[in-house]
Amino acid sequence: MNGNYKVRALTMLDTAGGGDLLGALEDRIALLSELRDRVSLNAGLEVETVRLVLEGFPLAEWVGMAEKVSELAEDYGALISIGPLNLEEALGSYDMLLKLLEHGIFFNVLLPRPEWDYARQASRLFHLAAEADPSYATLFGVNVAGTPLRTAYYPLASAAGARRSVAVSLTYPNYLAEAYRRGGLEGLKDAVLGAARHVEASVISALEGSGLEYAGIDLSVAPWMRESSLALVELVAGVRMPEPGFLLGVRLVNNVLDTAARTVKSLGFNEVQLPVAEDLKLKARVSELDTTARDLARFTCACLAGLDLAVVPANIDAVAGLILDTAACSMTKGRVLGVRIVPVEDVEPGDKVWLDKFGETPVIPI
Repeated sequence: MNGNYKVRALTMLDTAGGGDLLGALEDRIALLSELRDRVSLNAGLEVETVRLVLEGFPLAEWVGMAEKVSELAEDYGALISIGPLNLEEALGSYDMLLKLLEHGIFFNVLLPRPEWDYARQASRLFHLAAEADPSYATLFGVNVAGTPLRTAYYPLASAAGARRSVAVSLTYPNYLAEAYRRGGLEGLKDAVLGAARHVEASVISALEGSGLEYAGIDLSVAPWMRESSLALVELVAGVRMPEPGFLLGVRLVNNVLDTAARTVKSLGFNEVQLPVAEDLKLKARVSELDTTARDLARFTCACLAGLDLAVVPANIDAVAGLILDTAACSMTKGRVLGVRIVPVEDVEPGDKVWLDKFGETPVIPI
């Protein structure tokens, strides 16, 4: 296996035309499972997850099959998303959405416009989910641009009309950090392109004869615990988060990703991601209480996911304001941004909250 970088996700994006939901799911997940084996065995690449975004089935049908969908996903080691919902539909169907969250099924919510009423409604969704179980609020995100996005990354991924295409993403922060230490920004650029071209060629080869199309690669630098995006950015910036100068480090890494994304077939975000619960170094920084949720929201002017998987004290208006600040950055950049936040009652900054799959996560001040 390649010890330097991994395939974070093979994500099938598909819009079905109705029919048997479970049959459609099993057919597509079986294809993804076979693709995972091909990429792993033939290309020597570890595939961490396979994911499916399947749109076109009514919400009520998903809810009626939620337990069986969950069992199917567990059997294949897959993650499943129903894609985007409009905000009004999500609020009006909360009891049904809760059933999906109970069974680990993902979705995302489209913010109609960056207005206080809508932001408060989105905030209430996060609060309702976290009140039932803080981990439930990790299974969906709010797309503040309101435009569905094709990407390999959950929870904002949308098929956006695609039919049986596969998107891919990487886990490679430590690989990139070592490349930067050796060769600076040029070494970083060469490393991103080298990994992207290898993975792209491997996935395209594995797709031959499968009936699946290659949708592209999202080159975002996403962490997973000791694979720390924050460590890479602090290395490039030369300062710790959130000291002055940190944001330039984010921008420099994003410049490299943007250049690489123009060279390969890319889709999605292609930016640094800073999800608190997924990055051990970021958890440590948050625990120091020098960084606030407002800082993370404002980081989104220079990086994709400045406000992701952050646990905060429950406060409807404050979370709504964070959503609007992120929306302002989205408008400035002209790009889709997302918010995934976990508001918890009766906690203080520095407390720890347990999140399934992510472990203990520190509460950050708003």
